[in-house]
Amino acid sequence: MSKAIALALALAVVAAAGVVAPRSSGAAHRRYTIAFAIDSKDPRWPGIRRADKVLGVRSVILNDYYVPDLVARHVNAIVGNGYDPSLRWFFRQARKAGILVLSSGDPIAGKNDLWVNYSGSTDYGHALGDALASQTQGKGEYAILEERIQYPLTNTWEKIVQAYIPEAYPNMKLDGVLNLSGAGDQAELDAVKSFMTAHPNLKGLIGMAPTEANEVAQAITDTGKIGQIVAAGNGGTWLKGSAMVGYVRSGATEDVMEGDPIKLGYLTVWAAHRLLTGHHFKNGTYGLAEWRLRVSYHSKNQELRLGKPITLNKNNIGPLFGL
Repeated sequence: MSKAIALALALAVVAAAGVVAPRSSGAAHRRYTIAFAIDSKDPRWPGIRRADKVLGVRSVILNDYYVPDLVARHVNAIVGNGYDPSLRWFFRQARKAGILVLSSGDPIAGKNDLWVNYSGSTDYGHALGDALASQTQGKGEYAILEERIQYPLTNTWEKIVQAYIPEAYPNMKLDGVLNLSGAGDQAELDAVKSFMTAHPNLKGLIGMAPTEANEVAQAITDTGKIGQIVAAGNGGTWLKGSAMVGYVRSGATEDVMEGDPIKLGYLTVWAAHRLLTGHHFKNGTYGLAEWRLRVSYHSKNQELRLGKPITLNKNNIGPLFGL
């Protein structure tokens, strides 16, 4: 089936089913269906399910990427997760068929109606820099481990870190940037260790993406450098059951989480429901009584932010996460 025929069929089904585009819908009593492009083990699910009960929304897993089927199933909104250029056309056709498209966590490839983000890029970049500087007493040589392909947002964070540290911590010096593949294999780990050996004055490392953050912590642990070389990294958004828990507890690294994934799940459903019931966001803050949250909206990127990043170290990881 051609793209043109698929779109025509989608619009025909919309008309037949009486599905109204979200931007013109004000029926707050309807039970909306939101499809998430994630799996059932995603750490946002507890928050999503809680919001379903509070708001009377039905959230489901997105099992197919065929717009007419989604329209026939009365899916009112799709929540994308992660940057996948191959889905750009799908999201565009979904929006044309009257289905709301949101990003949650990472931005999706293509245009969306709202990006529900953990924290602003500036806040996150600064948090990474602060986490490293607090361990080096704001001085010494450091390096950055980057991965430019899988996580485009980390490129923005890296630029912010490189601009922020010289300004905030003038006694720290960037000793080099190691560009890795993101494979997370032994060859990449060996590359990190070789880099450490080649830079004997190195005091700190920043892992910009989750894979690199874990490899930095593992390399420091394997080489017996805990306490001699410190690290700060993006360990992802879910610690339970991950190796990062042990690395943080041992002092091999500090983990800078973008935010609480359970709260982000709740916020995403709340935001989708707000748009589906005819409301709009304006620059400023909004309160969510259920979580006692104050979230902020930034129209430049159509971005709703949960709050500030969370920096975990061996002293606070237990009380914050019950680990």
